[in-house]
Amino acid sequence: MFIPYIALILFFTPLPIENHLARGDKYYLAFDNNQALIEYKKAYKESPTDYNTLVRMVHIYNDNGKIHLSHDTVSESEYRTAVMYADSLAHYYPDSAATQFWNALAKGSLLPFVGVWKKISIGKEVKQHVQKSLERDSTFSYSYVIRAIFEREGSKLSWFEKGVVRVVFGEDVSGTLEASVRNLKLALHYDPANSFAYYELYLTYQAMGDTAQAVASLRRILEMQPKSFREKYQQDETRQQLAKLSEK
Repeated sequence: MFIPYIALILFFTPLPIENHLARGDKYYLAFDNNQALIEYKKAYKESPTDYNTLVRMVHIYNDNGKIHLSHDTVSESEYRTAVMYADSLAHYYPDSAATQFWNALAKGSLLPFVGVWKKISIGKEVKQHVQKSLERDSTFSYSYVIRAIFEREGSKLSWFEKGVVRVVFGEDVSGTLEASVRNLKLALHYDPANSFAYYELYLTYQAMGDTAQAVASLRRILEMQPKSFREKYQQDETRQQLAKLSEK
């Protein structure tokens, strides 16, 4: 999953065109992640503790991890690099809702690459980051998306798996598809242009067996103008899913 948070930074943090971040943003919005990363790295070299620079570094490495996920072996290293920058954000800016969100996203992205015990550990950490993010800003749309994913995945756990988590961490883990839908609708209430919430809504409706709502969610994504290479990639995935659904 990817979150178009750079658009928010651009709005709230005007930068001169000569600045590395501004040049990087222009490349990013033109779907050129490679050139964008070159500029962001230059900005990081100049100021490795700058908030906006660290956010962009987490963001673009997480983007690249997702884009490579089904194509090659680079994905894990990209995600782990994103975690490194997310840790720096948490060190320097622990009170930011965005910091907590980026930590949840970056660390949650490692789940496909680790064993079951590490999955449980990461899952608990991600859950805590989401909670902290929403405590700091209850309108932070993307944190609701992550919470919705947890609700959906939690609904799939067997009684044995729930028992293991309870024994290891002393807490119950559960989830429902209905709660997943509620969280995604909250995400869209606070950000109607959140295409990633619509994609997760598609997945949840699919899990519920509601094909009509799943298709409607996918079609909403295609109505939006992509603002990054990852959003463009997401639209390609959306078309593929719609084609599969139309074959049934």
